[in-house]
This record gives sequence, structure tokens and C-alpha cells, in this order.
Amino acid sequence: MPPRILLLHGYLSNPEAWVPLQRELDGDADTYAPVLPGYGNVPDPAAYTLAGVAEALDEAVEAFRPDYLLGHSMGALLALGVARRHPGRFARVGLAGLPVFDTIDEGLRFIGARSASRDGYMRNPGKGHLMCGPAHFLRYLWAPLTHLLKPDYPLPMILEMFHHTADAHRGGMEDIVFSGHARRLAPEIRTPVALIHGDMDRVTPLEPVVDLSRERGWSLRIAHGAGHELTFARPVGTARWVRERLLAPVAVDAADEAASG
Repeated sequence: MPPRILLLHGYLSNPEAWVPLQRELDGDADTYAPVLPGYGNVPDPAAYTLAGVAEALDEAVEAFRPDYLLGHSMGALLALGVARRHPGRFARVGLAGLPVFDTIDEGLRFIGARSASRDGYMRNPGKGHLMCGPAHFLRYLWAPLTHLLKPDYPLPMILEMFHHTADAHRGGMEDIVFSGHARRLAPEIRTPVALIHGDMDRVTPLEPVVDLSRERGWSLRIAHGAGHELTFARPVGTARWVRERLLAPVAVDAADEAASG
């Protein structure tokens, strides 16, 4: 029986973002990418916090019974939260584009200096979400053009990227991505961890990920020339990392790596 991998998508994303990687892993692993709480038509959890969303994912864990977890961006933090809730349940946790921010101001400084569009809707979560409803309603007008400009972005993912609740918009940012969870959770995780991070990532900085991986003895592969979207923009290289590191025997040496994605 092939290994089972539970895939957790990121902030302002959806399961369609995993389709390119799922195609590459077909035959090597069974994968399942649920819609996160607050996205699509899935209701919000009782509290839109990392603990609240991780608890809401218990149903997916019990139904799919994954051997491995793989999260991208906000989903990487959720993967740590799910692993903490289920100690010993998973053979390894994979983290792609892990956000290591201690405060929202730190995150906005990093992202705002590199992307004016992201800075605009992230700086004020309440007002920023006001654009999401109209953007989703008009998605068939602007999404095809966005896909032409960014062909690495799957069109089905673009079409649904603004389909989320106000709590998911605010809570995903304030209470998950920018709340220092990576450093806080790391000492509590007993499951082996493998990371992959692009050295051209303009959303989540590489340097604190390198520091954290060294501190915890986690395996890190640096994908040269890859940005934050490496899971769907570089599916071949990401799939290679999944086979070589995420699905590797636990005894494999966890020394730092540098390899092209």
C-alpha cells in the first residue's frame, strides 16, 4: 500500500494548489488535500486560531489516516499544530515555505518591502477582506488574465483564492501566520521534520528557517531559484524532495542540504 500524505494548503489558497504536485506523486503516494476551515464552503472553527483550525482537522486525520503531513506556508504551521495534537501518529512532517515571524509588524515589513499588492490587503485584515467578496464574484473576468501573467499558478486555484470568510482572512494572518508559532511549536514536536524553502521566497524569509532547522536538527533543502510558490510552480523538484526526504526512512541523516528545486 502506498504511503498516505495529508496536504494542507496555505493562506488565501485552496486544494487546487496541490494538483501539480499530486500529479507528480501519482503512483508514489496517495494524497488528500482538504479544504481548510473558513475556505470554500467549509465553516469556520469555533475559534480561528492555530489550535482551533488544527482541532477542526481531526476529522480529516481520522478519515484519511495519513502516514505523513505536508503543509505549505500557513499550512506548514498548521501541520506543526496537527502533529502536536497527534504525537506519534505521523512518520514525518513536511514544511514548505514555513513562515517564521514573531509579530505581524515583522511580517508586514518583510512582505510589504517585496510586494505592494500583498501588503495592501494584509496590512488591515478587516478592510482587506472587503475586496475578497467582489474579487470572488468577478473571478471569471480577472482570473484568466492572471493565469496568463502567472502561468505557474493553476487556474482553478486562482478562481477560488478569494473564497474565504472574514475570520479566515483575519485569523489566518493575525493568529496563525504572524504569531510566532514556528519557534513556539518547534520544541514540542517529536515527529521528524523535513523542510523545503526557496531561496527567492518573497513571502517567507529563508534565514530564520535555516536557523530553526539547525537549532532543531531538522532536514532542510534549499530550492535554488524557487519562490514561495514552489509547491505548484516547481512540482517536479518538490516531488523529488518528497520522495527523497519526506518519505525517506526516519534514520536518514538530517543534515542541511542545498539542491535545486
